[in-house]
Amino acid sequence: MATVEELPADQRAVLSLLLSQQKSYAEIAEALDLSGAAVSERAYAALASLAEPERAPANKRRAEISDYLLGQQSEDVAAKTKRSLTRSASDRAWARAAAAPLADITGSQLPLIPGAEVEVAPAGEEEPMTSPTANKRPGAGRGGIFLIAGVLLLIAVGIGFGLGRVTGESNSTASEQKPASGTNAANAEASTVAQAALKPPAGGPAPKGLGFAGIAAEGDQRTISVVARDLPAAPKGSQYGVWLTSSGKPAVWLGYLQSVGSGGVGLQGTLNGDPKAYSGVLLTLEKASPTPTNPSKTYLVGPLSFAS
Repeated sequence: MATVEELPADQRAVLSLLLSQQKSYAEIAEALDLSGAAVSERAYAALASLAEPERAPANKRRAEISDYLLGQQSEDVAAKTKRSLTRSASDRAWARAAAAPLADITGSQLPLIPGAEVEVAPAGEEEPMTSPTANKRPGAGRGGIFLIAGVLLLIAVGIGFGLGRVTGESNSTASEQKPASGTNAANAEASTVAQAALKPPAGGPAPKGLGFAGIAAEGDQRTISVVARDLPAAPKGSQYGVWLTSSGKPAVWLGYLQSVGSGGVGLQGTLNGDPKAYSGVLLTLEKASPTPTNPSKTYLVGPLSFAS
């Protein structure tokens, strides 16, 4: 996986013009006396390098996703691309990996990379989730059925996210899951509320780590997704977890991250309350049990940037 700084100079320049100055392929081509195809090919090559080693989509699909991430699609086309991303876990993984390093050079919000939406049931007094089947236990009753159905749905769409419910309290725990009801979740429309590029703090234990957090809104529901990669293997009995931070208040525990393939980890869940009550996202290494009450050592951190 390359960083933006490691890209060839012409590719870095094209990305800067596209993201920092909000230029189109055609405008850049005119300014640099190049063809529009030559400009877009440099952009596509840059994103392909940033996304490695995630499995790249076919060339046509990769170009479509790249155009979406770089703001080079009309509103209607972008909406179609966003909907199509909900149906492919591998495409979403590639898009997230390509987009995460772009936060350093973008002058505005990157387009939302949606997830496959699933409804999260009330948390109650559940044990923290440490694996996709951690809450499956004797006597779970109807909630246990919802959990099994949720796990099967995750497997069916190819997502290994652990699902957590965020209650706005510092001792919030992961919830049981059930499949979405009513509307078709895969085709649900969502809008970006906030995003955060997660990076290692100075002198942190994961200097090559990289992550991304996003909060999306659909109606009255707020969904938060967090993915990270290139982290050291967690010691036995420990697991990576995520917190929301706010100035002058205790950090709020979201839940443990689960494997999402290619050495990555991720979490997705429902966020209650006003997202603007929070200012940042923190990724730490915690004991797998009991539920943490205060953040441990920080591996990745980033401020939340809210959509206007």
